[in-house]
Parts: sequence; C-alpha cells; structure tokens
Amino acid sequence: MAEMSLAWLLQPLTVQTFLDEIWATTHYHVKRCNAGYFERLLQGPSVIDELLEYVRPEPSGVRLVRRGEDKDPASYRLADGSLDLTRVRKDFDDGYTVVLNRLEEYVRAIGSLSHAIEVDLNFPTRVNGYITPPGSAGFVPHYDPHDVLILQIQGSKVWYLSTDAVVPPHEMHRPDSVVTPELSSPTELRLEAGDVLYLPRGRVHGAETQSEPSVHLTVGIHAPTVLTLMTHLLHALSLRDDGVHARLPARYLDDAGVRASLVDVVRDILRTVEDPEVVEEGLGAMEEVLARRGRCPPVGQISNAVGIDGDSLVVKYQPLYSRVVADDGGVGLQFAQLLIKVGPEHEAAMQFMSKSTEPFRVRELPGLSAEQQMALARTLVTTGFLVRLLDD
Repeated sequence: MAEMSLAWLLQPLTVQTFLDEIWATTHYHVKRCNAGYFERLLQGPSVIDELLEYVRPEPSGVRLVRRGEDKDPASYRLADGSLDLTRVRKDFDDGYTVVLNRLEEYVRAIGSLSHAIEVDLNFPTRVNGYITPPGSAGFVPHYDPHDVLILQIQGSKVWYLSTDAVVPPHEMHRPDSVVTPELSSPTELRLEAGDVLYLPRGRVHGAETQSEPSVHLTVGIHAPTVLTLMTHLLHALSLRDDGVHARLPARYLDDAGVRASLVDVVRDILRTVEDPEVVEEGLGAMEEVLARRGRCPPVGQISNAVGIDGDSLVVKYQPLYSRVVADDGGVGLQFAQLLIKVGPEHEAAMQFMSKSTEPFRVRELPGLSAEQQMALARTLVTTGFLVRLLDD
C-alpha cells in the first residue's frame, strides 16, 4: 500500500515539479501508455462489477446521471433500500453514468492512496468513481471548486478543457451567482487506461466516451483556504475567550450608533487573532482533523509484539498522518482515531517516530531507557502504528 502515493500517480513528473510548476496554474496530462498501471487499485476486466459490489450495501453514495440529469434513486433501489444491481445495469445500458461517491471509505487500496496524498500535501481528499457507457456523458460542462486528479482505470474518455480563465473562487461560492460554463474552442485530449489528468479548481471541463465504456476515478484535493484557517482560529479562540461569545446589543441592526460601535468590537477580536499562539491553536485544530482522517486504520497483532527488544527492526506504518501533542503533563501520539498517552520524557522518542519514514532499531528511540524503549515499541506495534520487520 505504501508504494501507492502522489509520486506514483504523477511519475515520471516529480511531486516537487508538480507543486512548483503545475499546481493551481494549469492542467497536466500524464500519458504513460500502460493500461495495467492501476491494477493495484482495481483488478482486471471485472472492475465494474467489483465497484458495484463494494457499494451495494450502502446505496446512498450511488448516483445515476445522464447529461447532467439525475435519475430518481428510488428507481434503482430494492424494497429494503439496498442497491438493485439489475436495474443499475439496465440504466447503464440506457446511457446513464454510474457515480460512486466516497470510494476511499469502501476500497482499502483506494483509501490508502487517498490518505497517502493527504499525508504528502496536508490536504483532505475524497475519491469518486465514474462508470460511463459508450457514446455517453454523465455531466454537462462544469467546473469543480477544488483541484482534481483524474485516474483513467479502464477504457478511454475524451476530455474538453476550456481555454478561458478559471472561474474565480468568489464566484464559485456566491449563492446568488449563476455561472453558465461554456466550452468554446476547448482543448481536447484523450485519456487512456493508466493516464492521469490534473485540473485546477475552477477550470471548466466536459468529457464523453466514444465506442467503449469508461471507468475513471477522481481524487478531489480539498486544499484549505485562508477562510478555513480563520474559521479554525476563531473556533479555537472561542474555547478560551468569552469576548467571542459576547451578545450583540439589542436592535443592533436598526441603531446606526450601535452598528458603528461593532467595528471596534470586531477590531479587538482581530487583534487577538493576530497572536501567534492563537494562530498555532488554529493550525493545531486543522492538524487534528487531518490526523483523524487516517483511513484504513492500522491493526496490530499482540503476537508481533512478543519478544521485542532493542535490536528489533520496526518502521512506521505508511501512509499515516500523525502528530505529537501535549496531554495532562505528558505527551500523546495521535494518529487515525487513537491517542497514545505517555510521560513527558517520551516526547523526543514520539517526535522521532512521528516524523520517521525509514526502518529503525528500537534502541534508537531517543531519551528513553532500554525498558522504556521496548515497552513503547510493544505498545505501538500492538496498536498498529509500528510494523515489525525481519532483518533480512
């Protein structure tokens, strides 16, 4: 699983080149002429049946769409609310694209890839699947309010990309703004199985199949914005400063003097937000969200922890975002849905492991006695944070 990463998706383009020259600037097509490149994500010719079987018990994430029009979900569900696969296949034959939302929650390999990208970029991701019949299009031209990586899994699809400027973010988020995307003289490109396409947010695009069905995944990269940070800052401040919770005066909308006085109130709050400690609290809250998003949580085995000593070789489970936090006079190692609490003398060892990517010997854990090193390693192997390796 650890091999599936952003670097794996983009190669031969390096991640750093992608971030320096492509990200948020222009589209990019990774054309690799390797139809089996994504077989580690989804296997062979039965991809469509495999995907439908994954989501069959939870049909709320399934949509049937044709040229932008959604089919009534009740028409392809059974009496017990589960997915009617026979009806879905019939609608697929009638030209409907099958949209499968949140696949990172159902497919372990996809969840691993999704979180690997989150660890690399610090941005939350979401993966949707699209199964489109021949000669069809699921959606009319549109834009996404987030960046997207498109992975062509099976078949091929023709994409049309607007050459106009991207839709600005303030237009995307205005509820009273009606944007009608147009695709006049678009750039046209064809994604074959194994290819990847990057689209920055706001880029108007459309796509359609030709003579064969298509299966592709979209990795939505939801980069936090300054607005996101400010929201977390104010929330963090609200947990310790009653000034944020001060009631507005009665008739504040009708009294011009009262309205004017609120400028000073807001200004005082903003001065508080400028405090580096408050900024750090806001960033810490965002870091906690990312840590808790660890999908496919690692599960260790007690038997693997038996016999661990200073010479035992271990490595941090990958991919997994983790962080070290202060906790009741000690420190805690937070990852996925877990928080491992230890004494303050463990901080250097916790920081070492949280940042590590290479195998290490238990005796290399800094700042601890041999007994503490072994006890900590056994705990983290049991919880799945560390994986025990053989010397060979």
